[in-house]
Amino acid sequence: MKGFFINYIIFIPGFVIRAGLYIQLIISTGGKNLMKKKLAFFLAVLMVFTILAGCTSGTDTGTKTGTGAEQPNDGEKPPAVEDNKVRVAYVAMTNGSAQVFINQKYNIFSEQLGTLGKEVEYIAAHGLQEVYPLLDKEEGAPDFMYLPHTAFSTYNTKKSKYGGSEKYMLIAASVNSNDINLVTRPEIKSLKDLDGKKVGIANLRYADDYQLNKVLSAVGLKTSTYGGTVEIVWDNIVSDLWNNYGEGKYAAIVNFDNANNLPKAKSMVPGSKVYSLNPDGLFGRVQPRLWLVAKKELVRDNPELVKAFLKGHILSTEKAIEKIHELPEINRELRMAWFEGKGVQQEVIDKENELEIFRESWNEAEISYDPNMDYIKGLFDYMVKEGHFSYKTLDEFASVELLNEVLQEMGKPPVKQEVWNE
Repeated sequence: MKGFFINYIIFIPGFVIRAGLYIQLIISTGGKNLMKKKLAFFLAVLMVFTILAGCTSGTDTGTKTGTGAEQPNDGEKPPAVEDNKVRVAYVAMTNGSAQVFINQKYNIFSEQLGTLGKEVEYIAAHGLQEVYPLLDKEEGAPDFMYLPHTAFSTYNTKKSKYGGSEKYMLIAASVNSNDINLVTRPEIKSLKDLDGKKVGIANLRYADDYQLNKVLSAVGLKTSTYGGTVEIVWDNIVSDLWNNYGEGKYAAIVNFDNANNLPKAKSMVPGSKVYSLNPDGLFGRVQPRLWLVAKKELVRDNPELVKAFLKGHILSTEKAIEKIHELPEINRELRMAWFEGKGVQQEVIDKENELEIFRESWNEAEISYDPNMDYIKGLFDYMVKEGHFSYKTLDEFASVELLNEVLQEMGKPPVKQEVWNE
């Protein structure tokens, strides 16, 4: 009893401590009934002071949790520890986000966002198994991300086993490239020979199916998605796609990344032929490859921050075009750093990231902030028609409204903006 009492009173004001010690003295000397009544009175006072102390101690500074972090007790959600940070994610791939790469040497984003008291944090990712969970995070998810057009459109379907949501929207382009191809077996002499055959597509890349069907329509064919005779088989990862092609399961496969992936795809079947999925500029002189997306809540609740980032994006685009000869080495360094962080052997890293691969990929790239709304509208209509999107209007998926506002403020011509609801 004595030990418990002493442990209890050390947390309250000093004058109460003295009172408690006085009571303890009475107990130890065997006080009479009167003393017991006094003891009860002092215990009641002690409890009152203890309750008051507990109710007021967190009013100004918050109540500490087990981790030592302070929490406000006014019922509002505590501010994020890194609330001053703007998280910018990118995919560690060849021919990737030029704007992020160029900012490794020229601090354009930091300068623009610094005017708002913000710092920039870059996050590298690779593969859908890492990209989609990153976007899905409840806390610490990127505010902005640069990622392939196929990955973003599929992410919005929520059909991938790796994740998906509708919490991001497309706000600008990053890089365009005509590196989406159809690789066919030698016996396929022309596209017409695909009638009744199987074509493999990896990673639920619905945008590839959209483009392939458009290309096949020129020879009177349709994919099975559109009720046609060219059967689309949705394969798992790209390496499985290549292996199945090599084993004869597909007459053709849709491949991407000319500098890195195309040689591997062709090597699976000697004599393979390659058909562009943007023939004669069907989807623009150079088709979309990477887009810039942003959190919808950020676009809605903090448009000034989004506009500051877009201004940095435009300036970074111009700098990347000017310094495009510097991009291969920066791209290579960032991609190798990602692999090193995963513990991949240096010998494998060096073999998979030869500088010439990056130089070749950037030779055929077009750096741009114009997302090509004609392409986006066609893809959107396809995704809605096939039940891949639940969106009702295009502006739920993509909008260049803020981009055009920034361009106007900078005295630059706007990009094409679709009339959403006619």
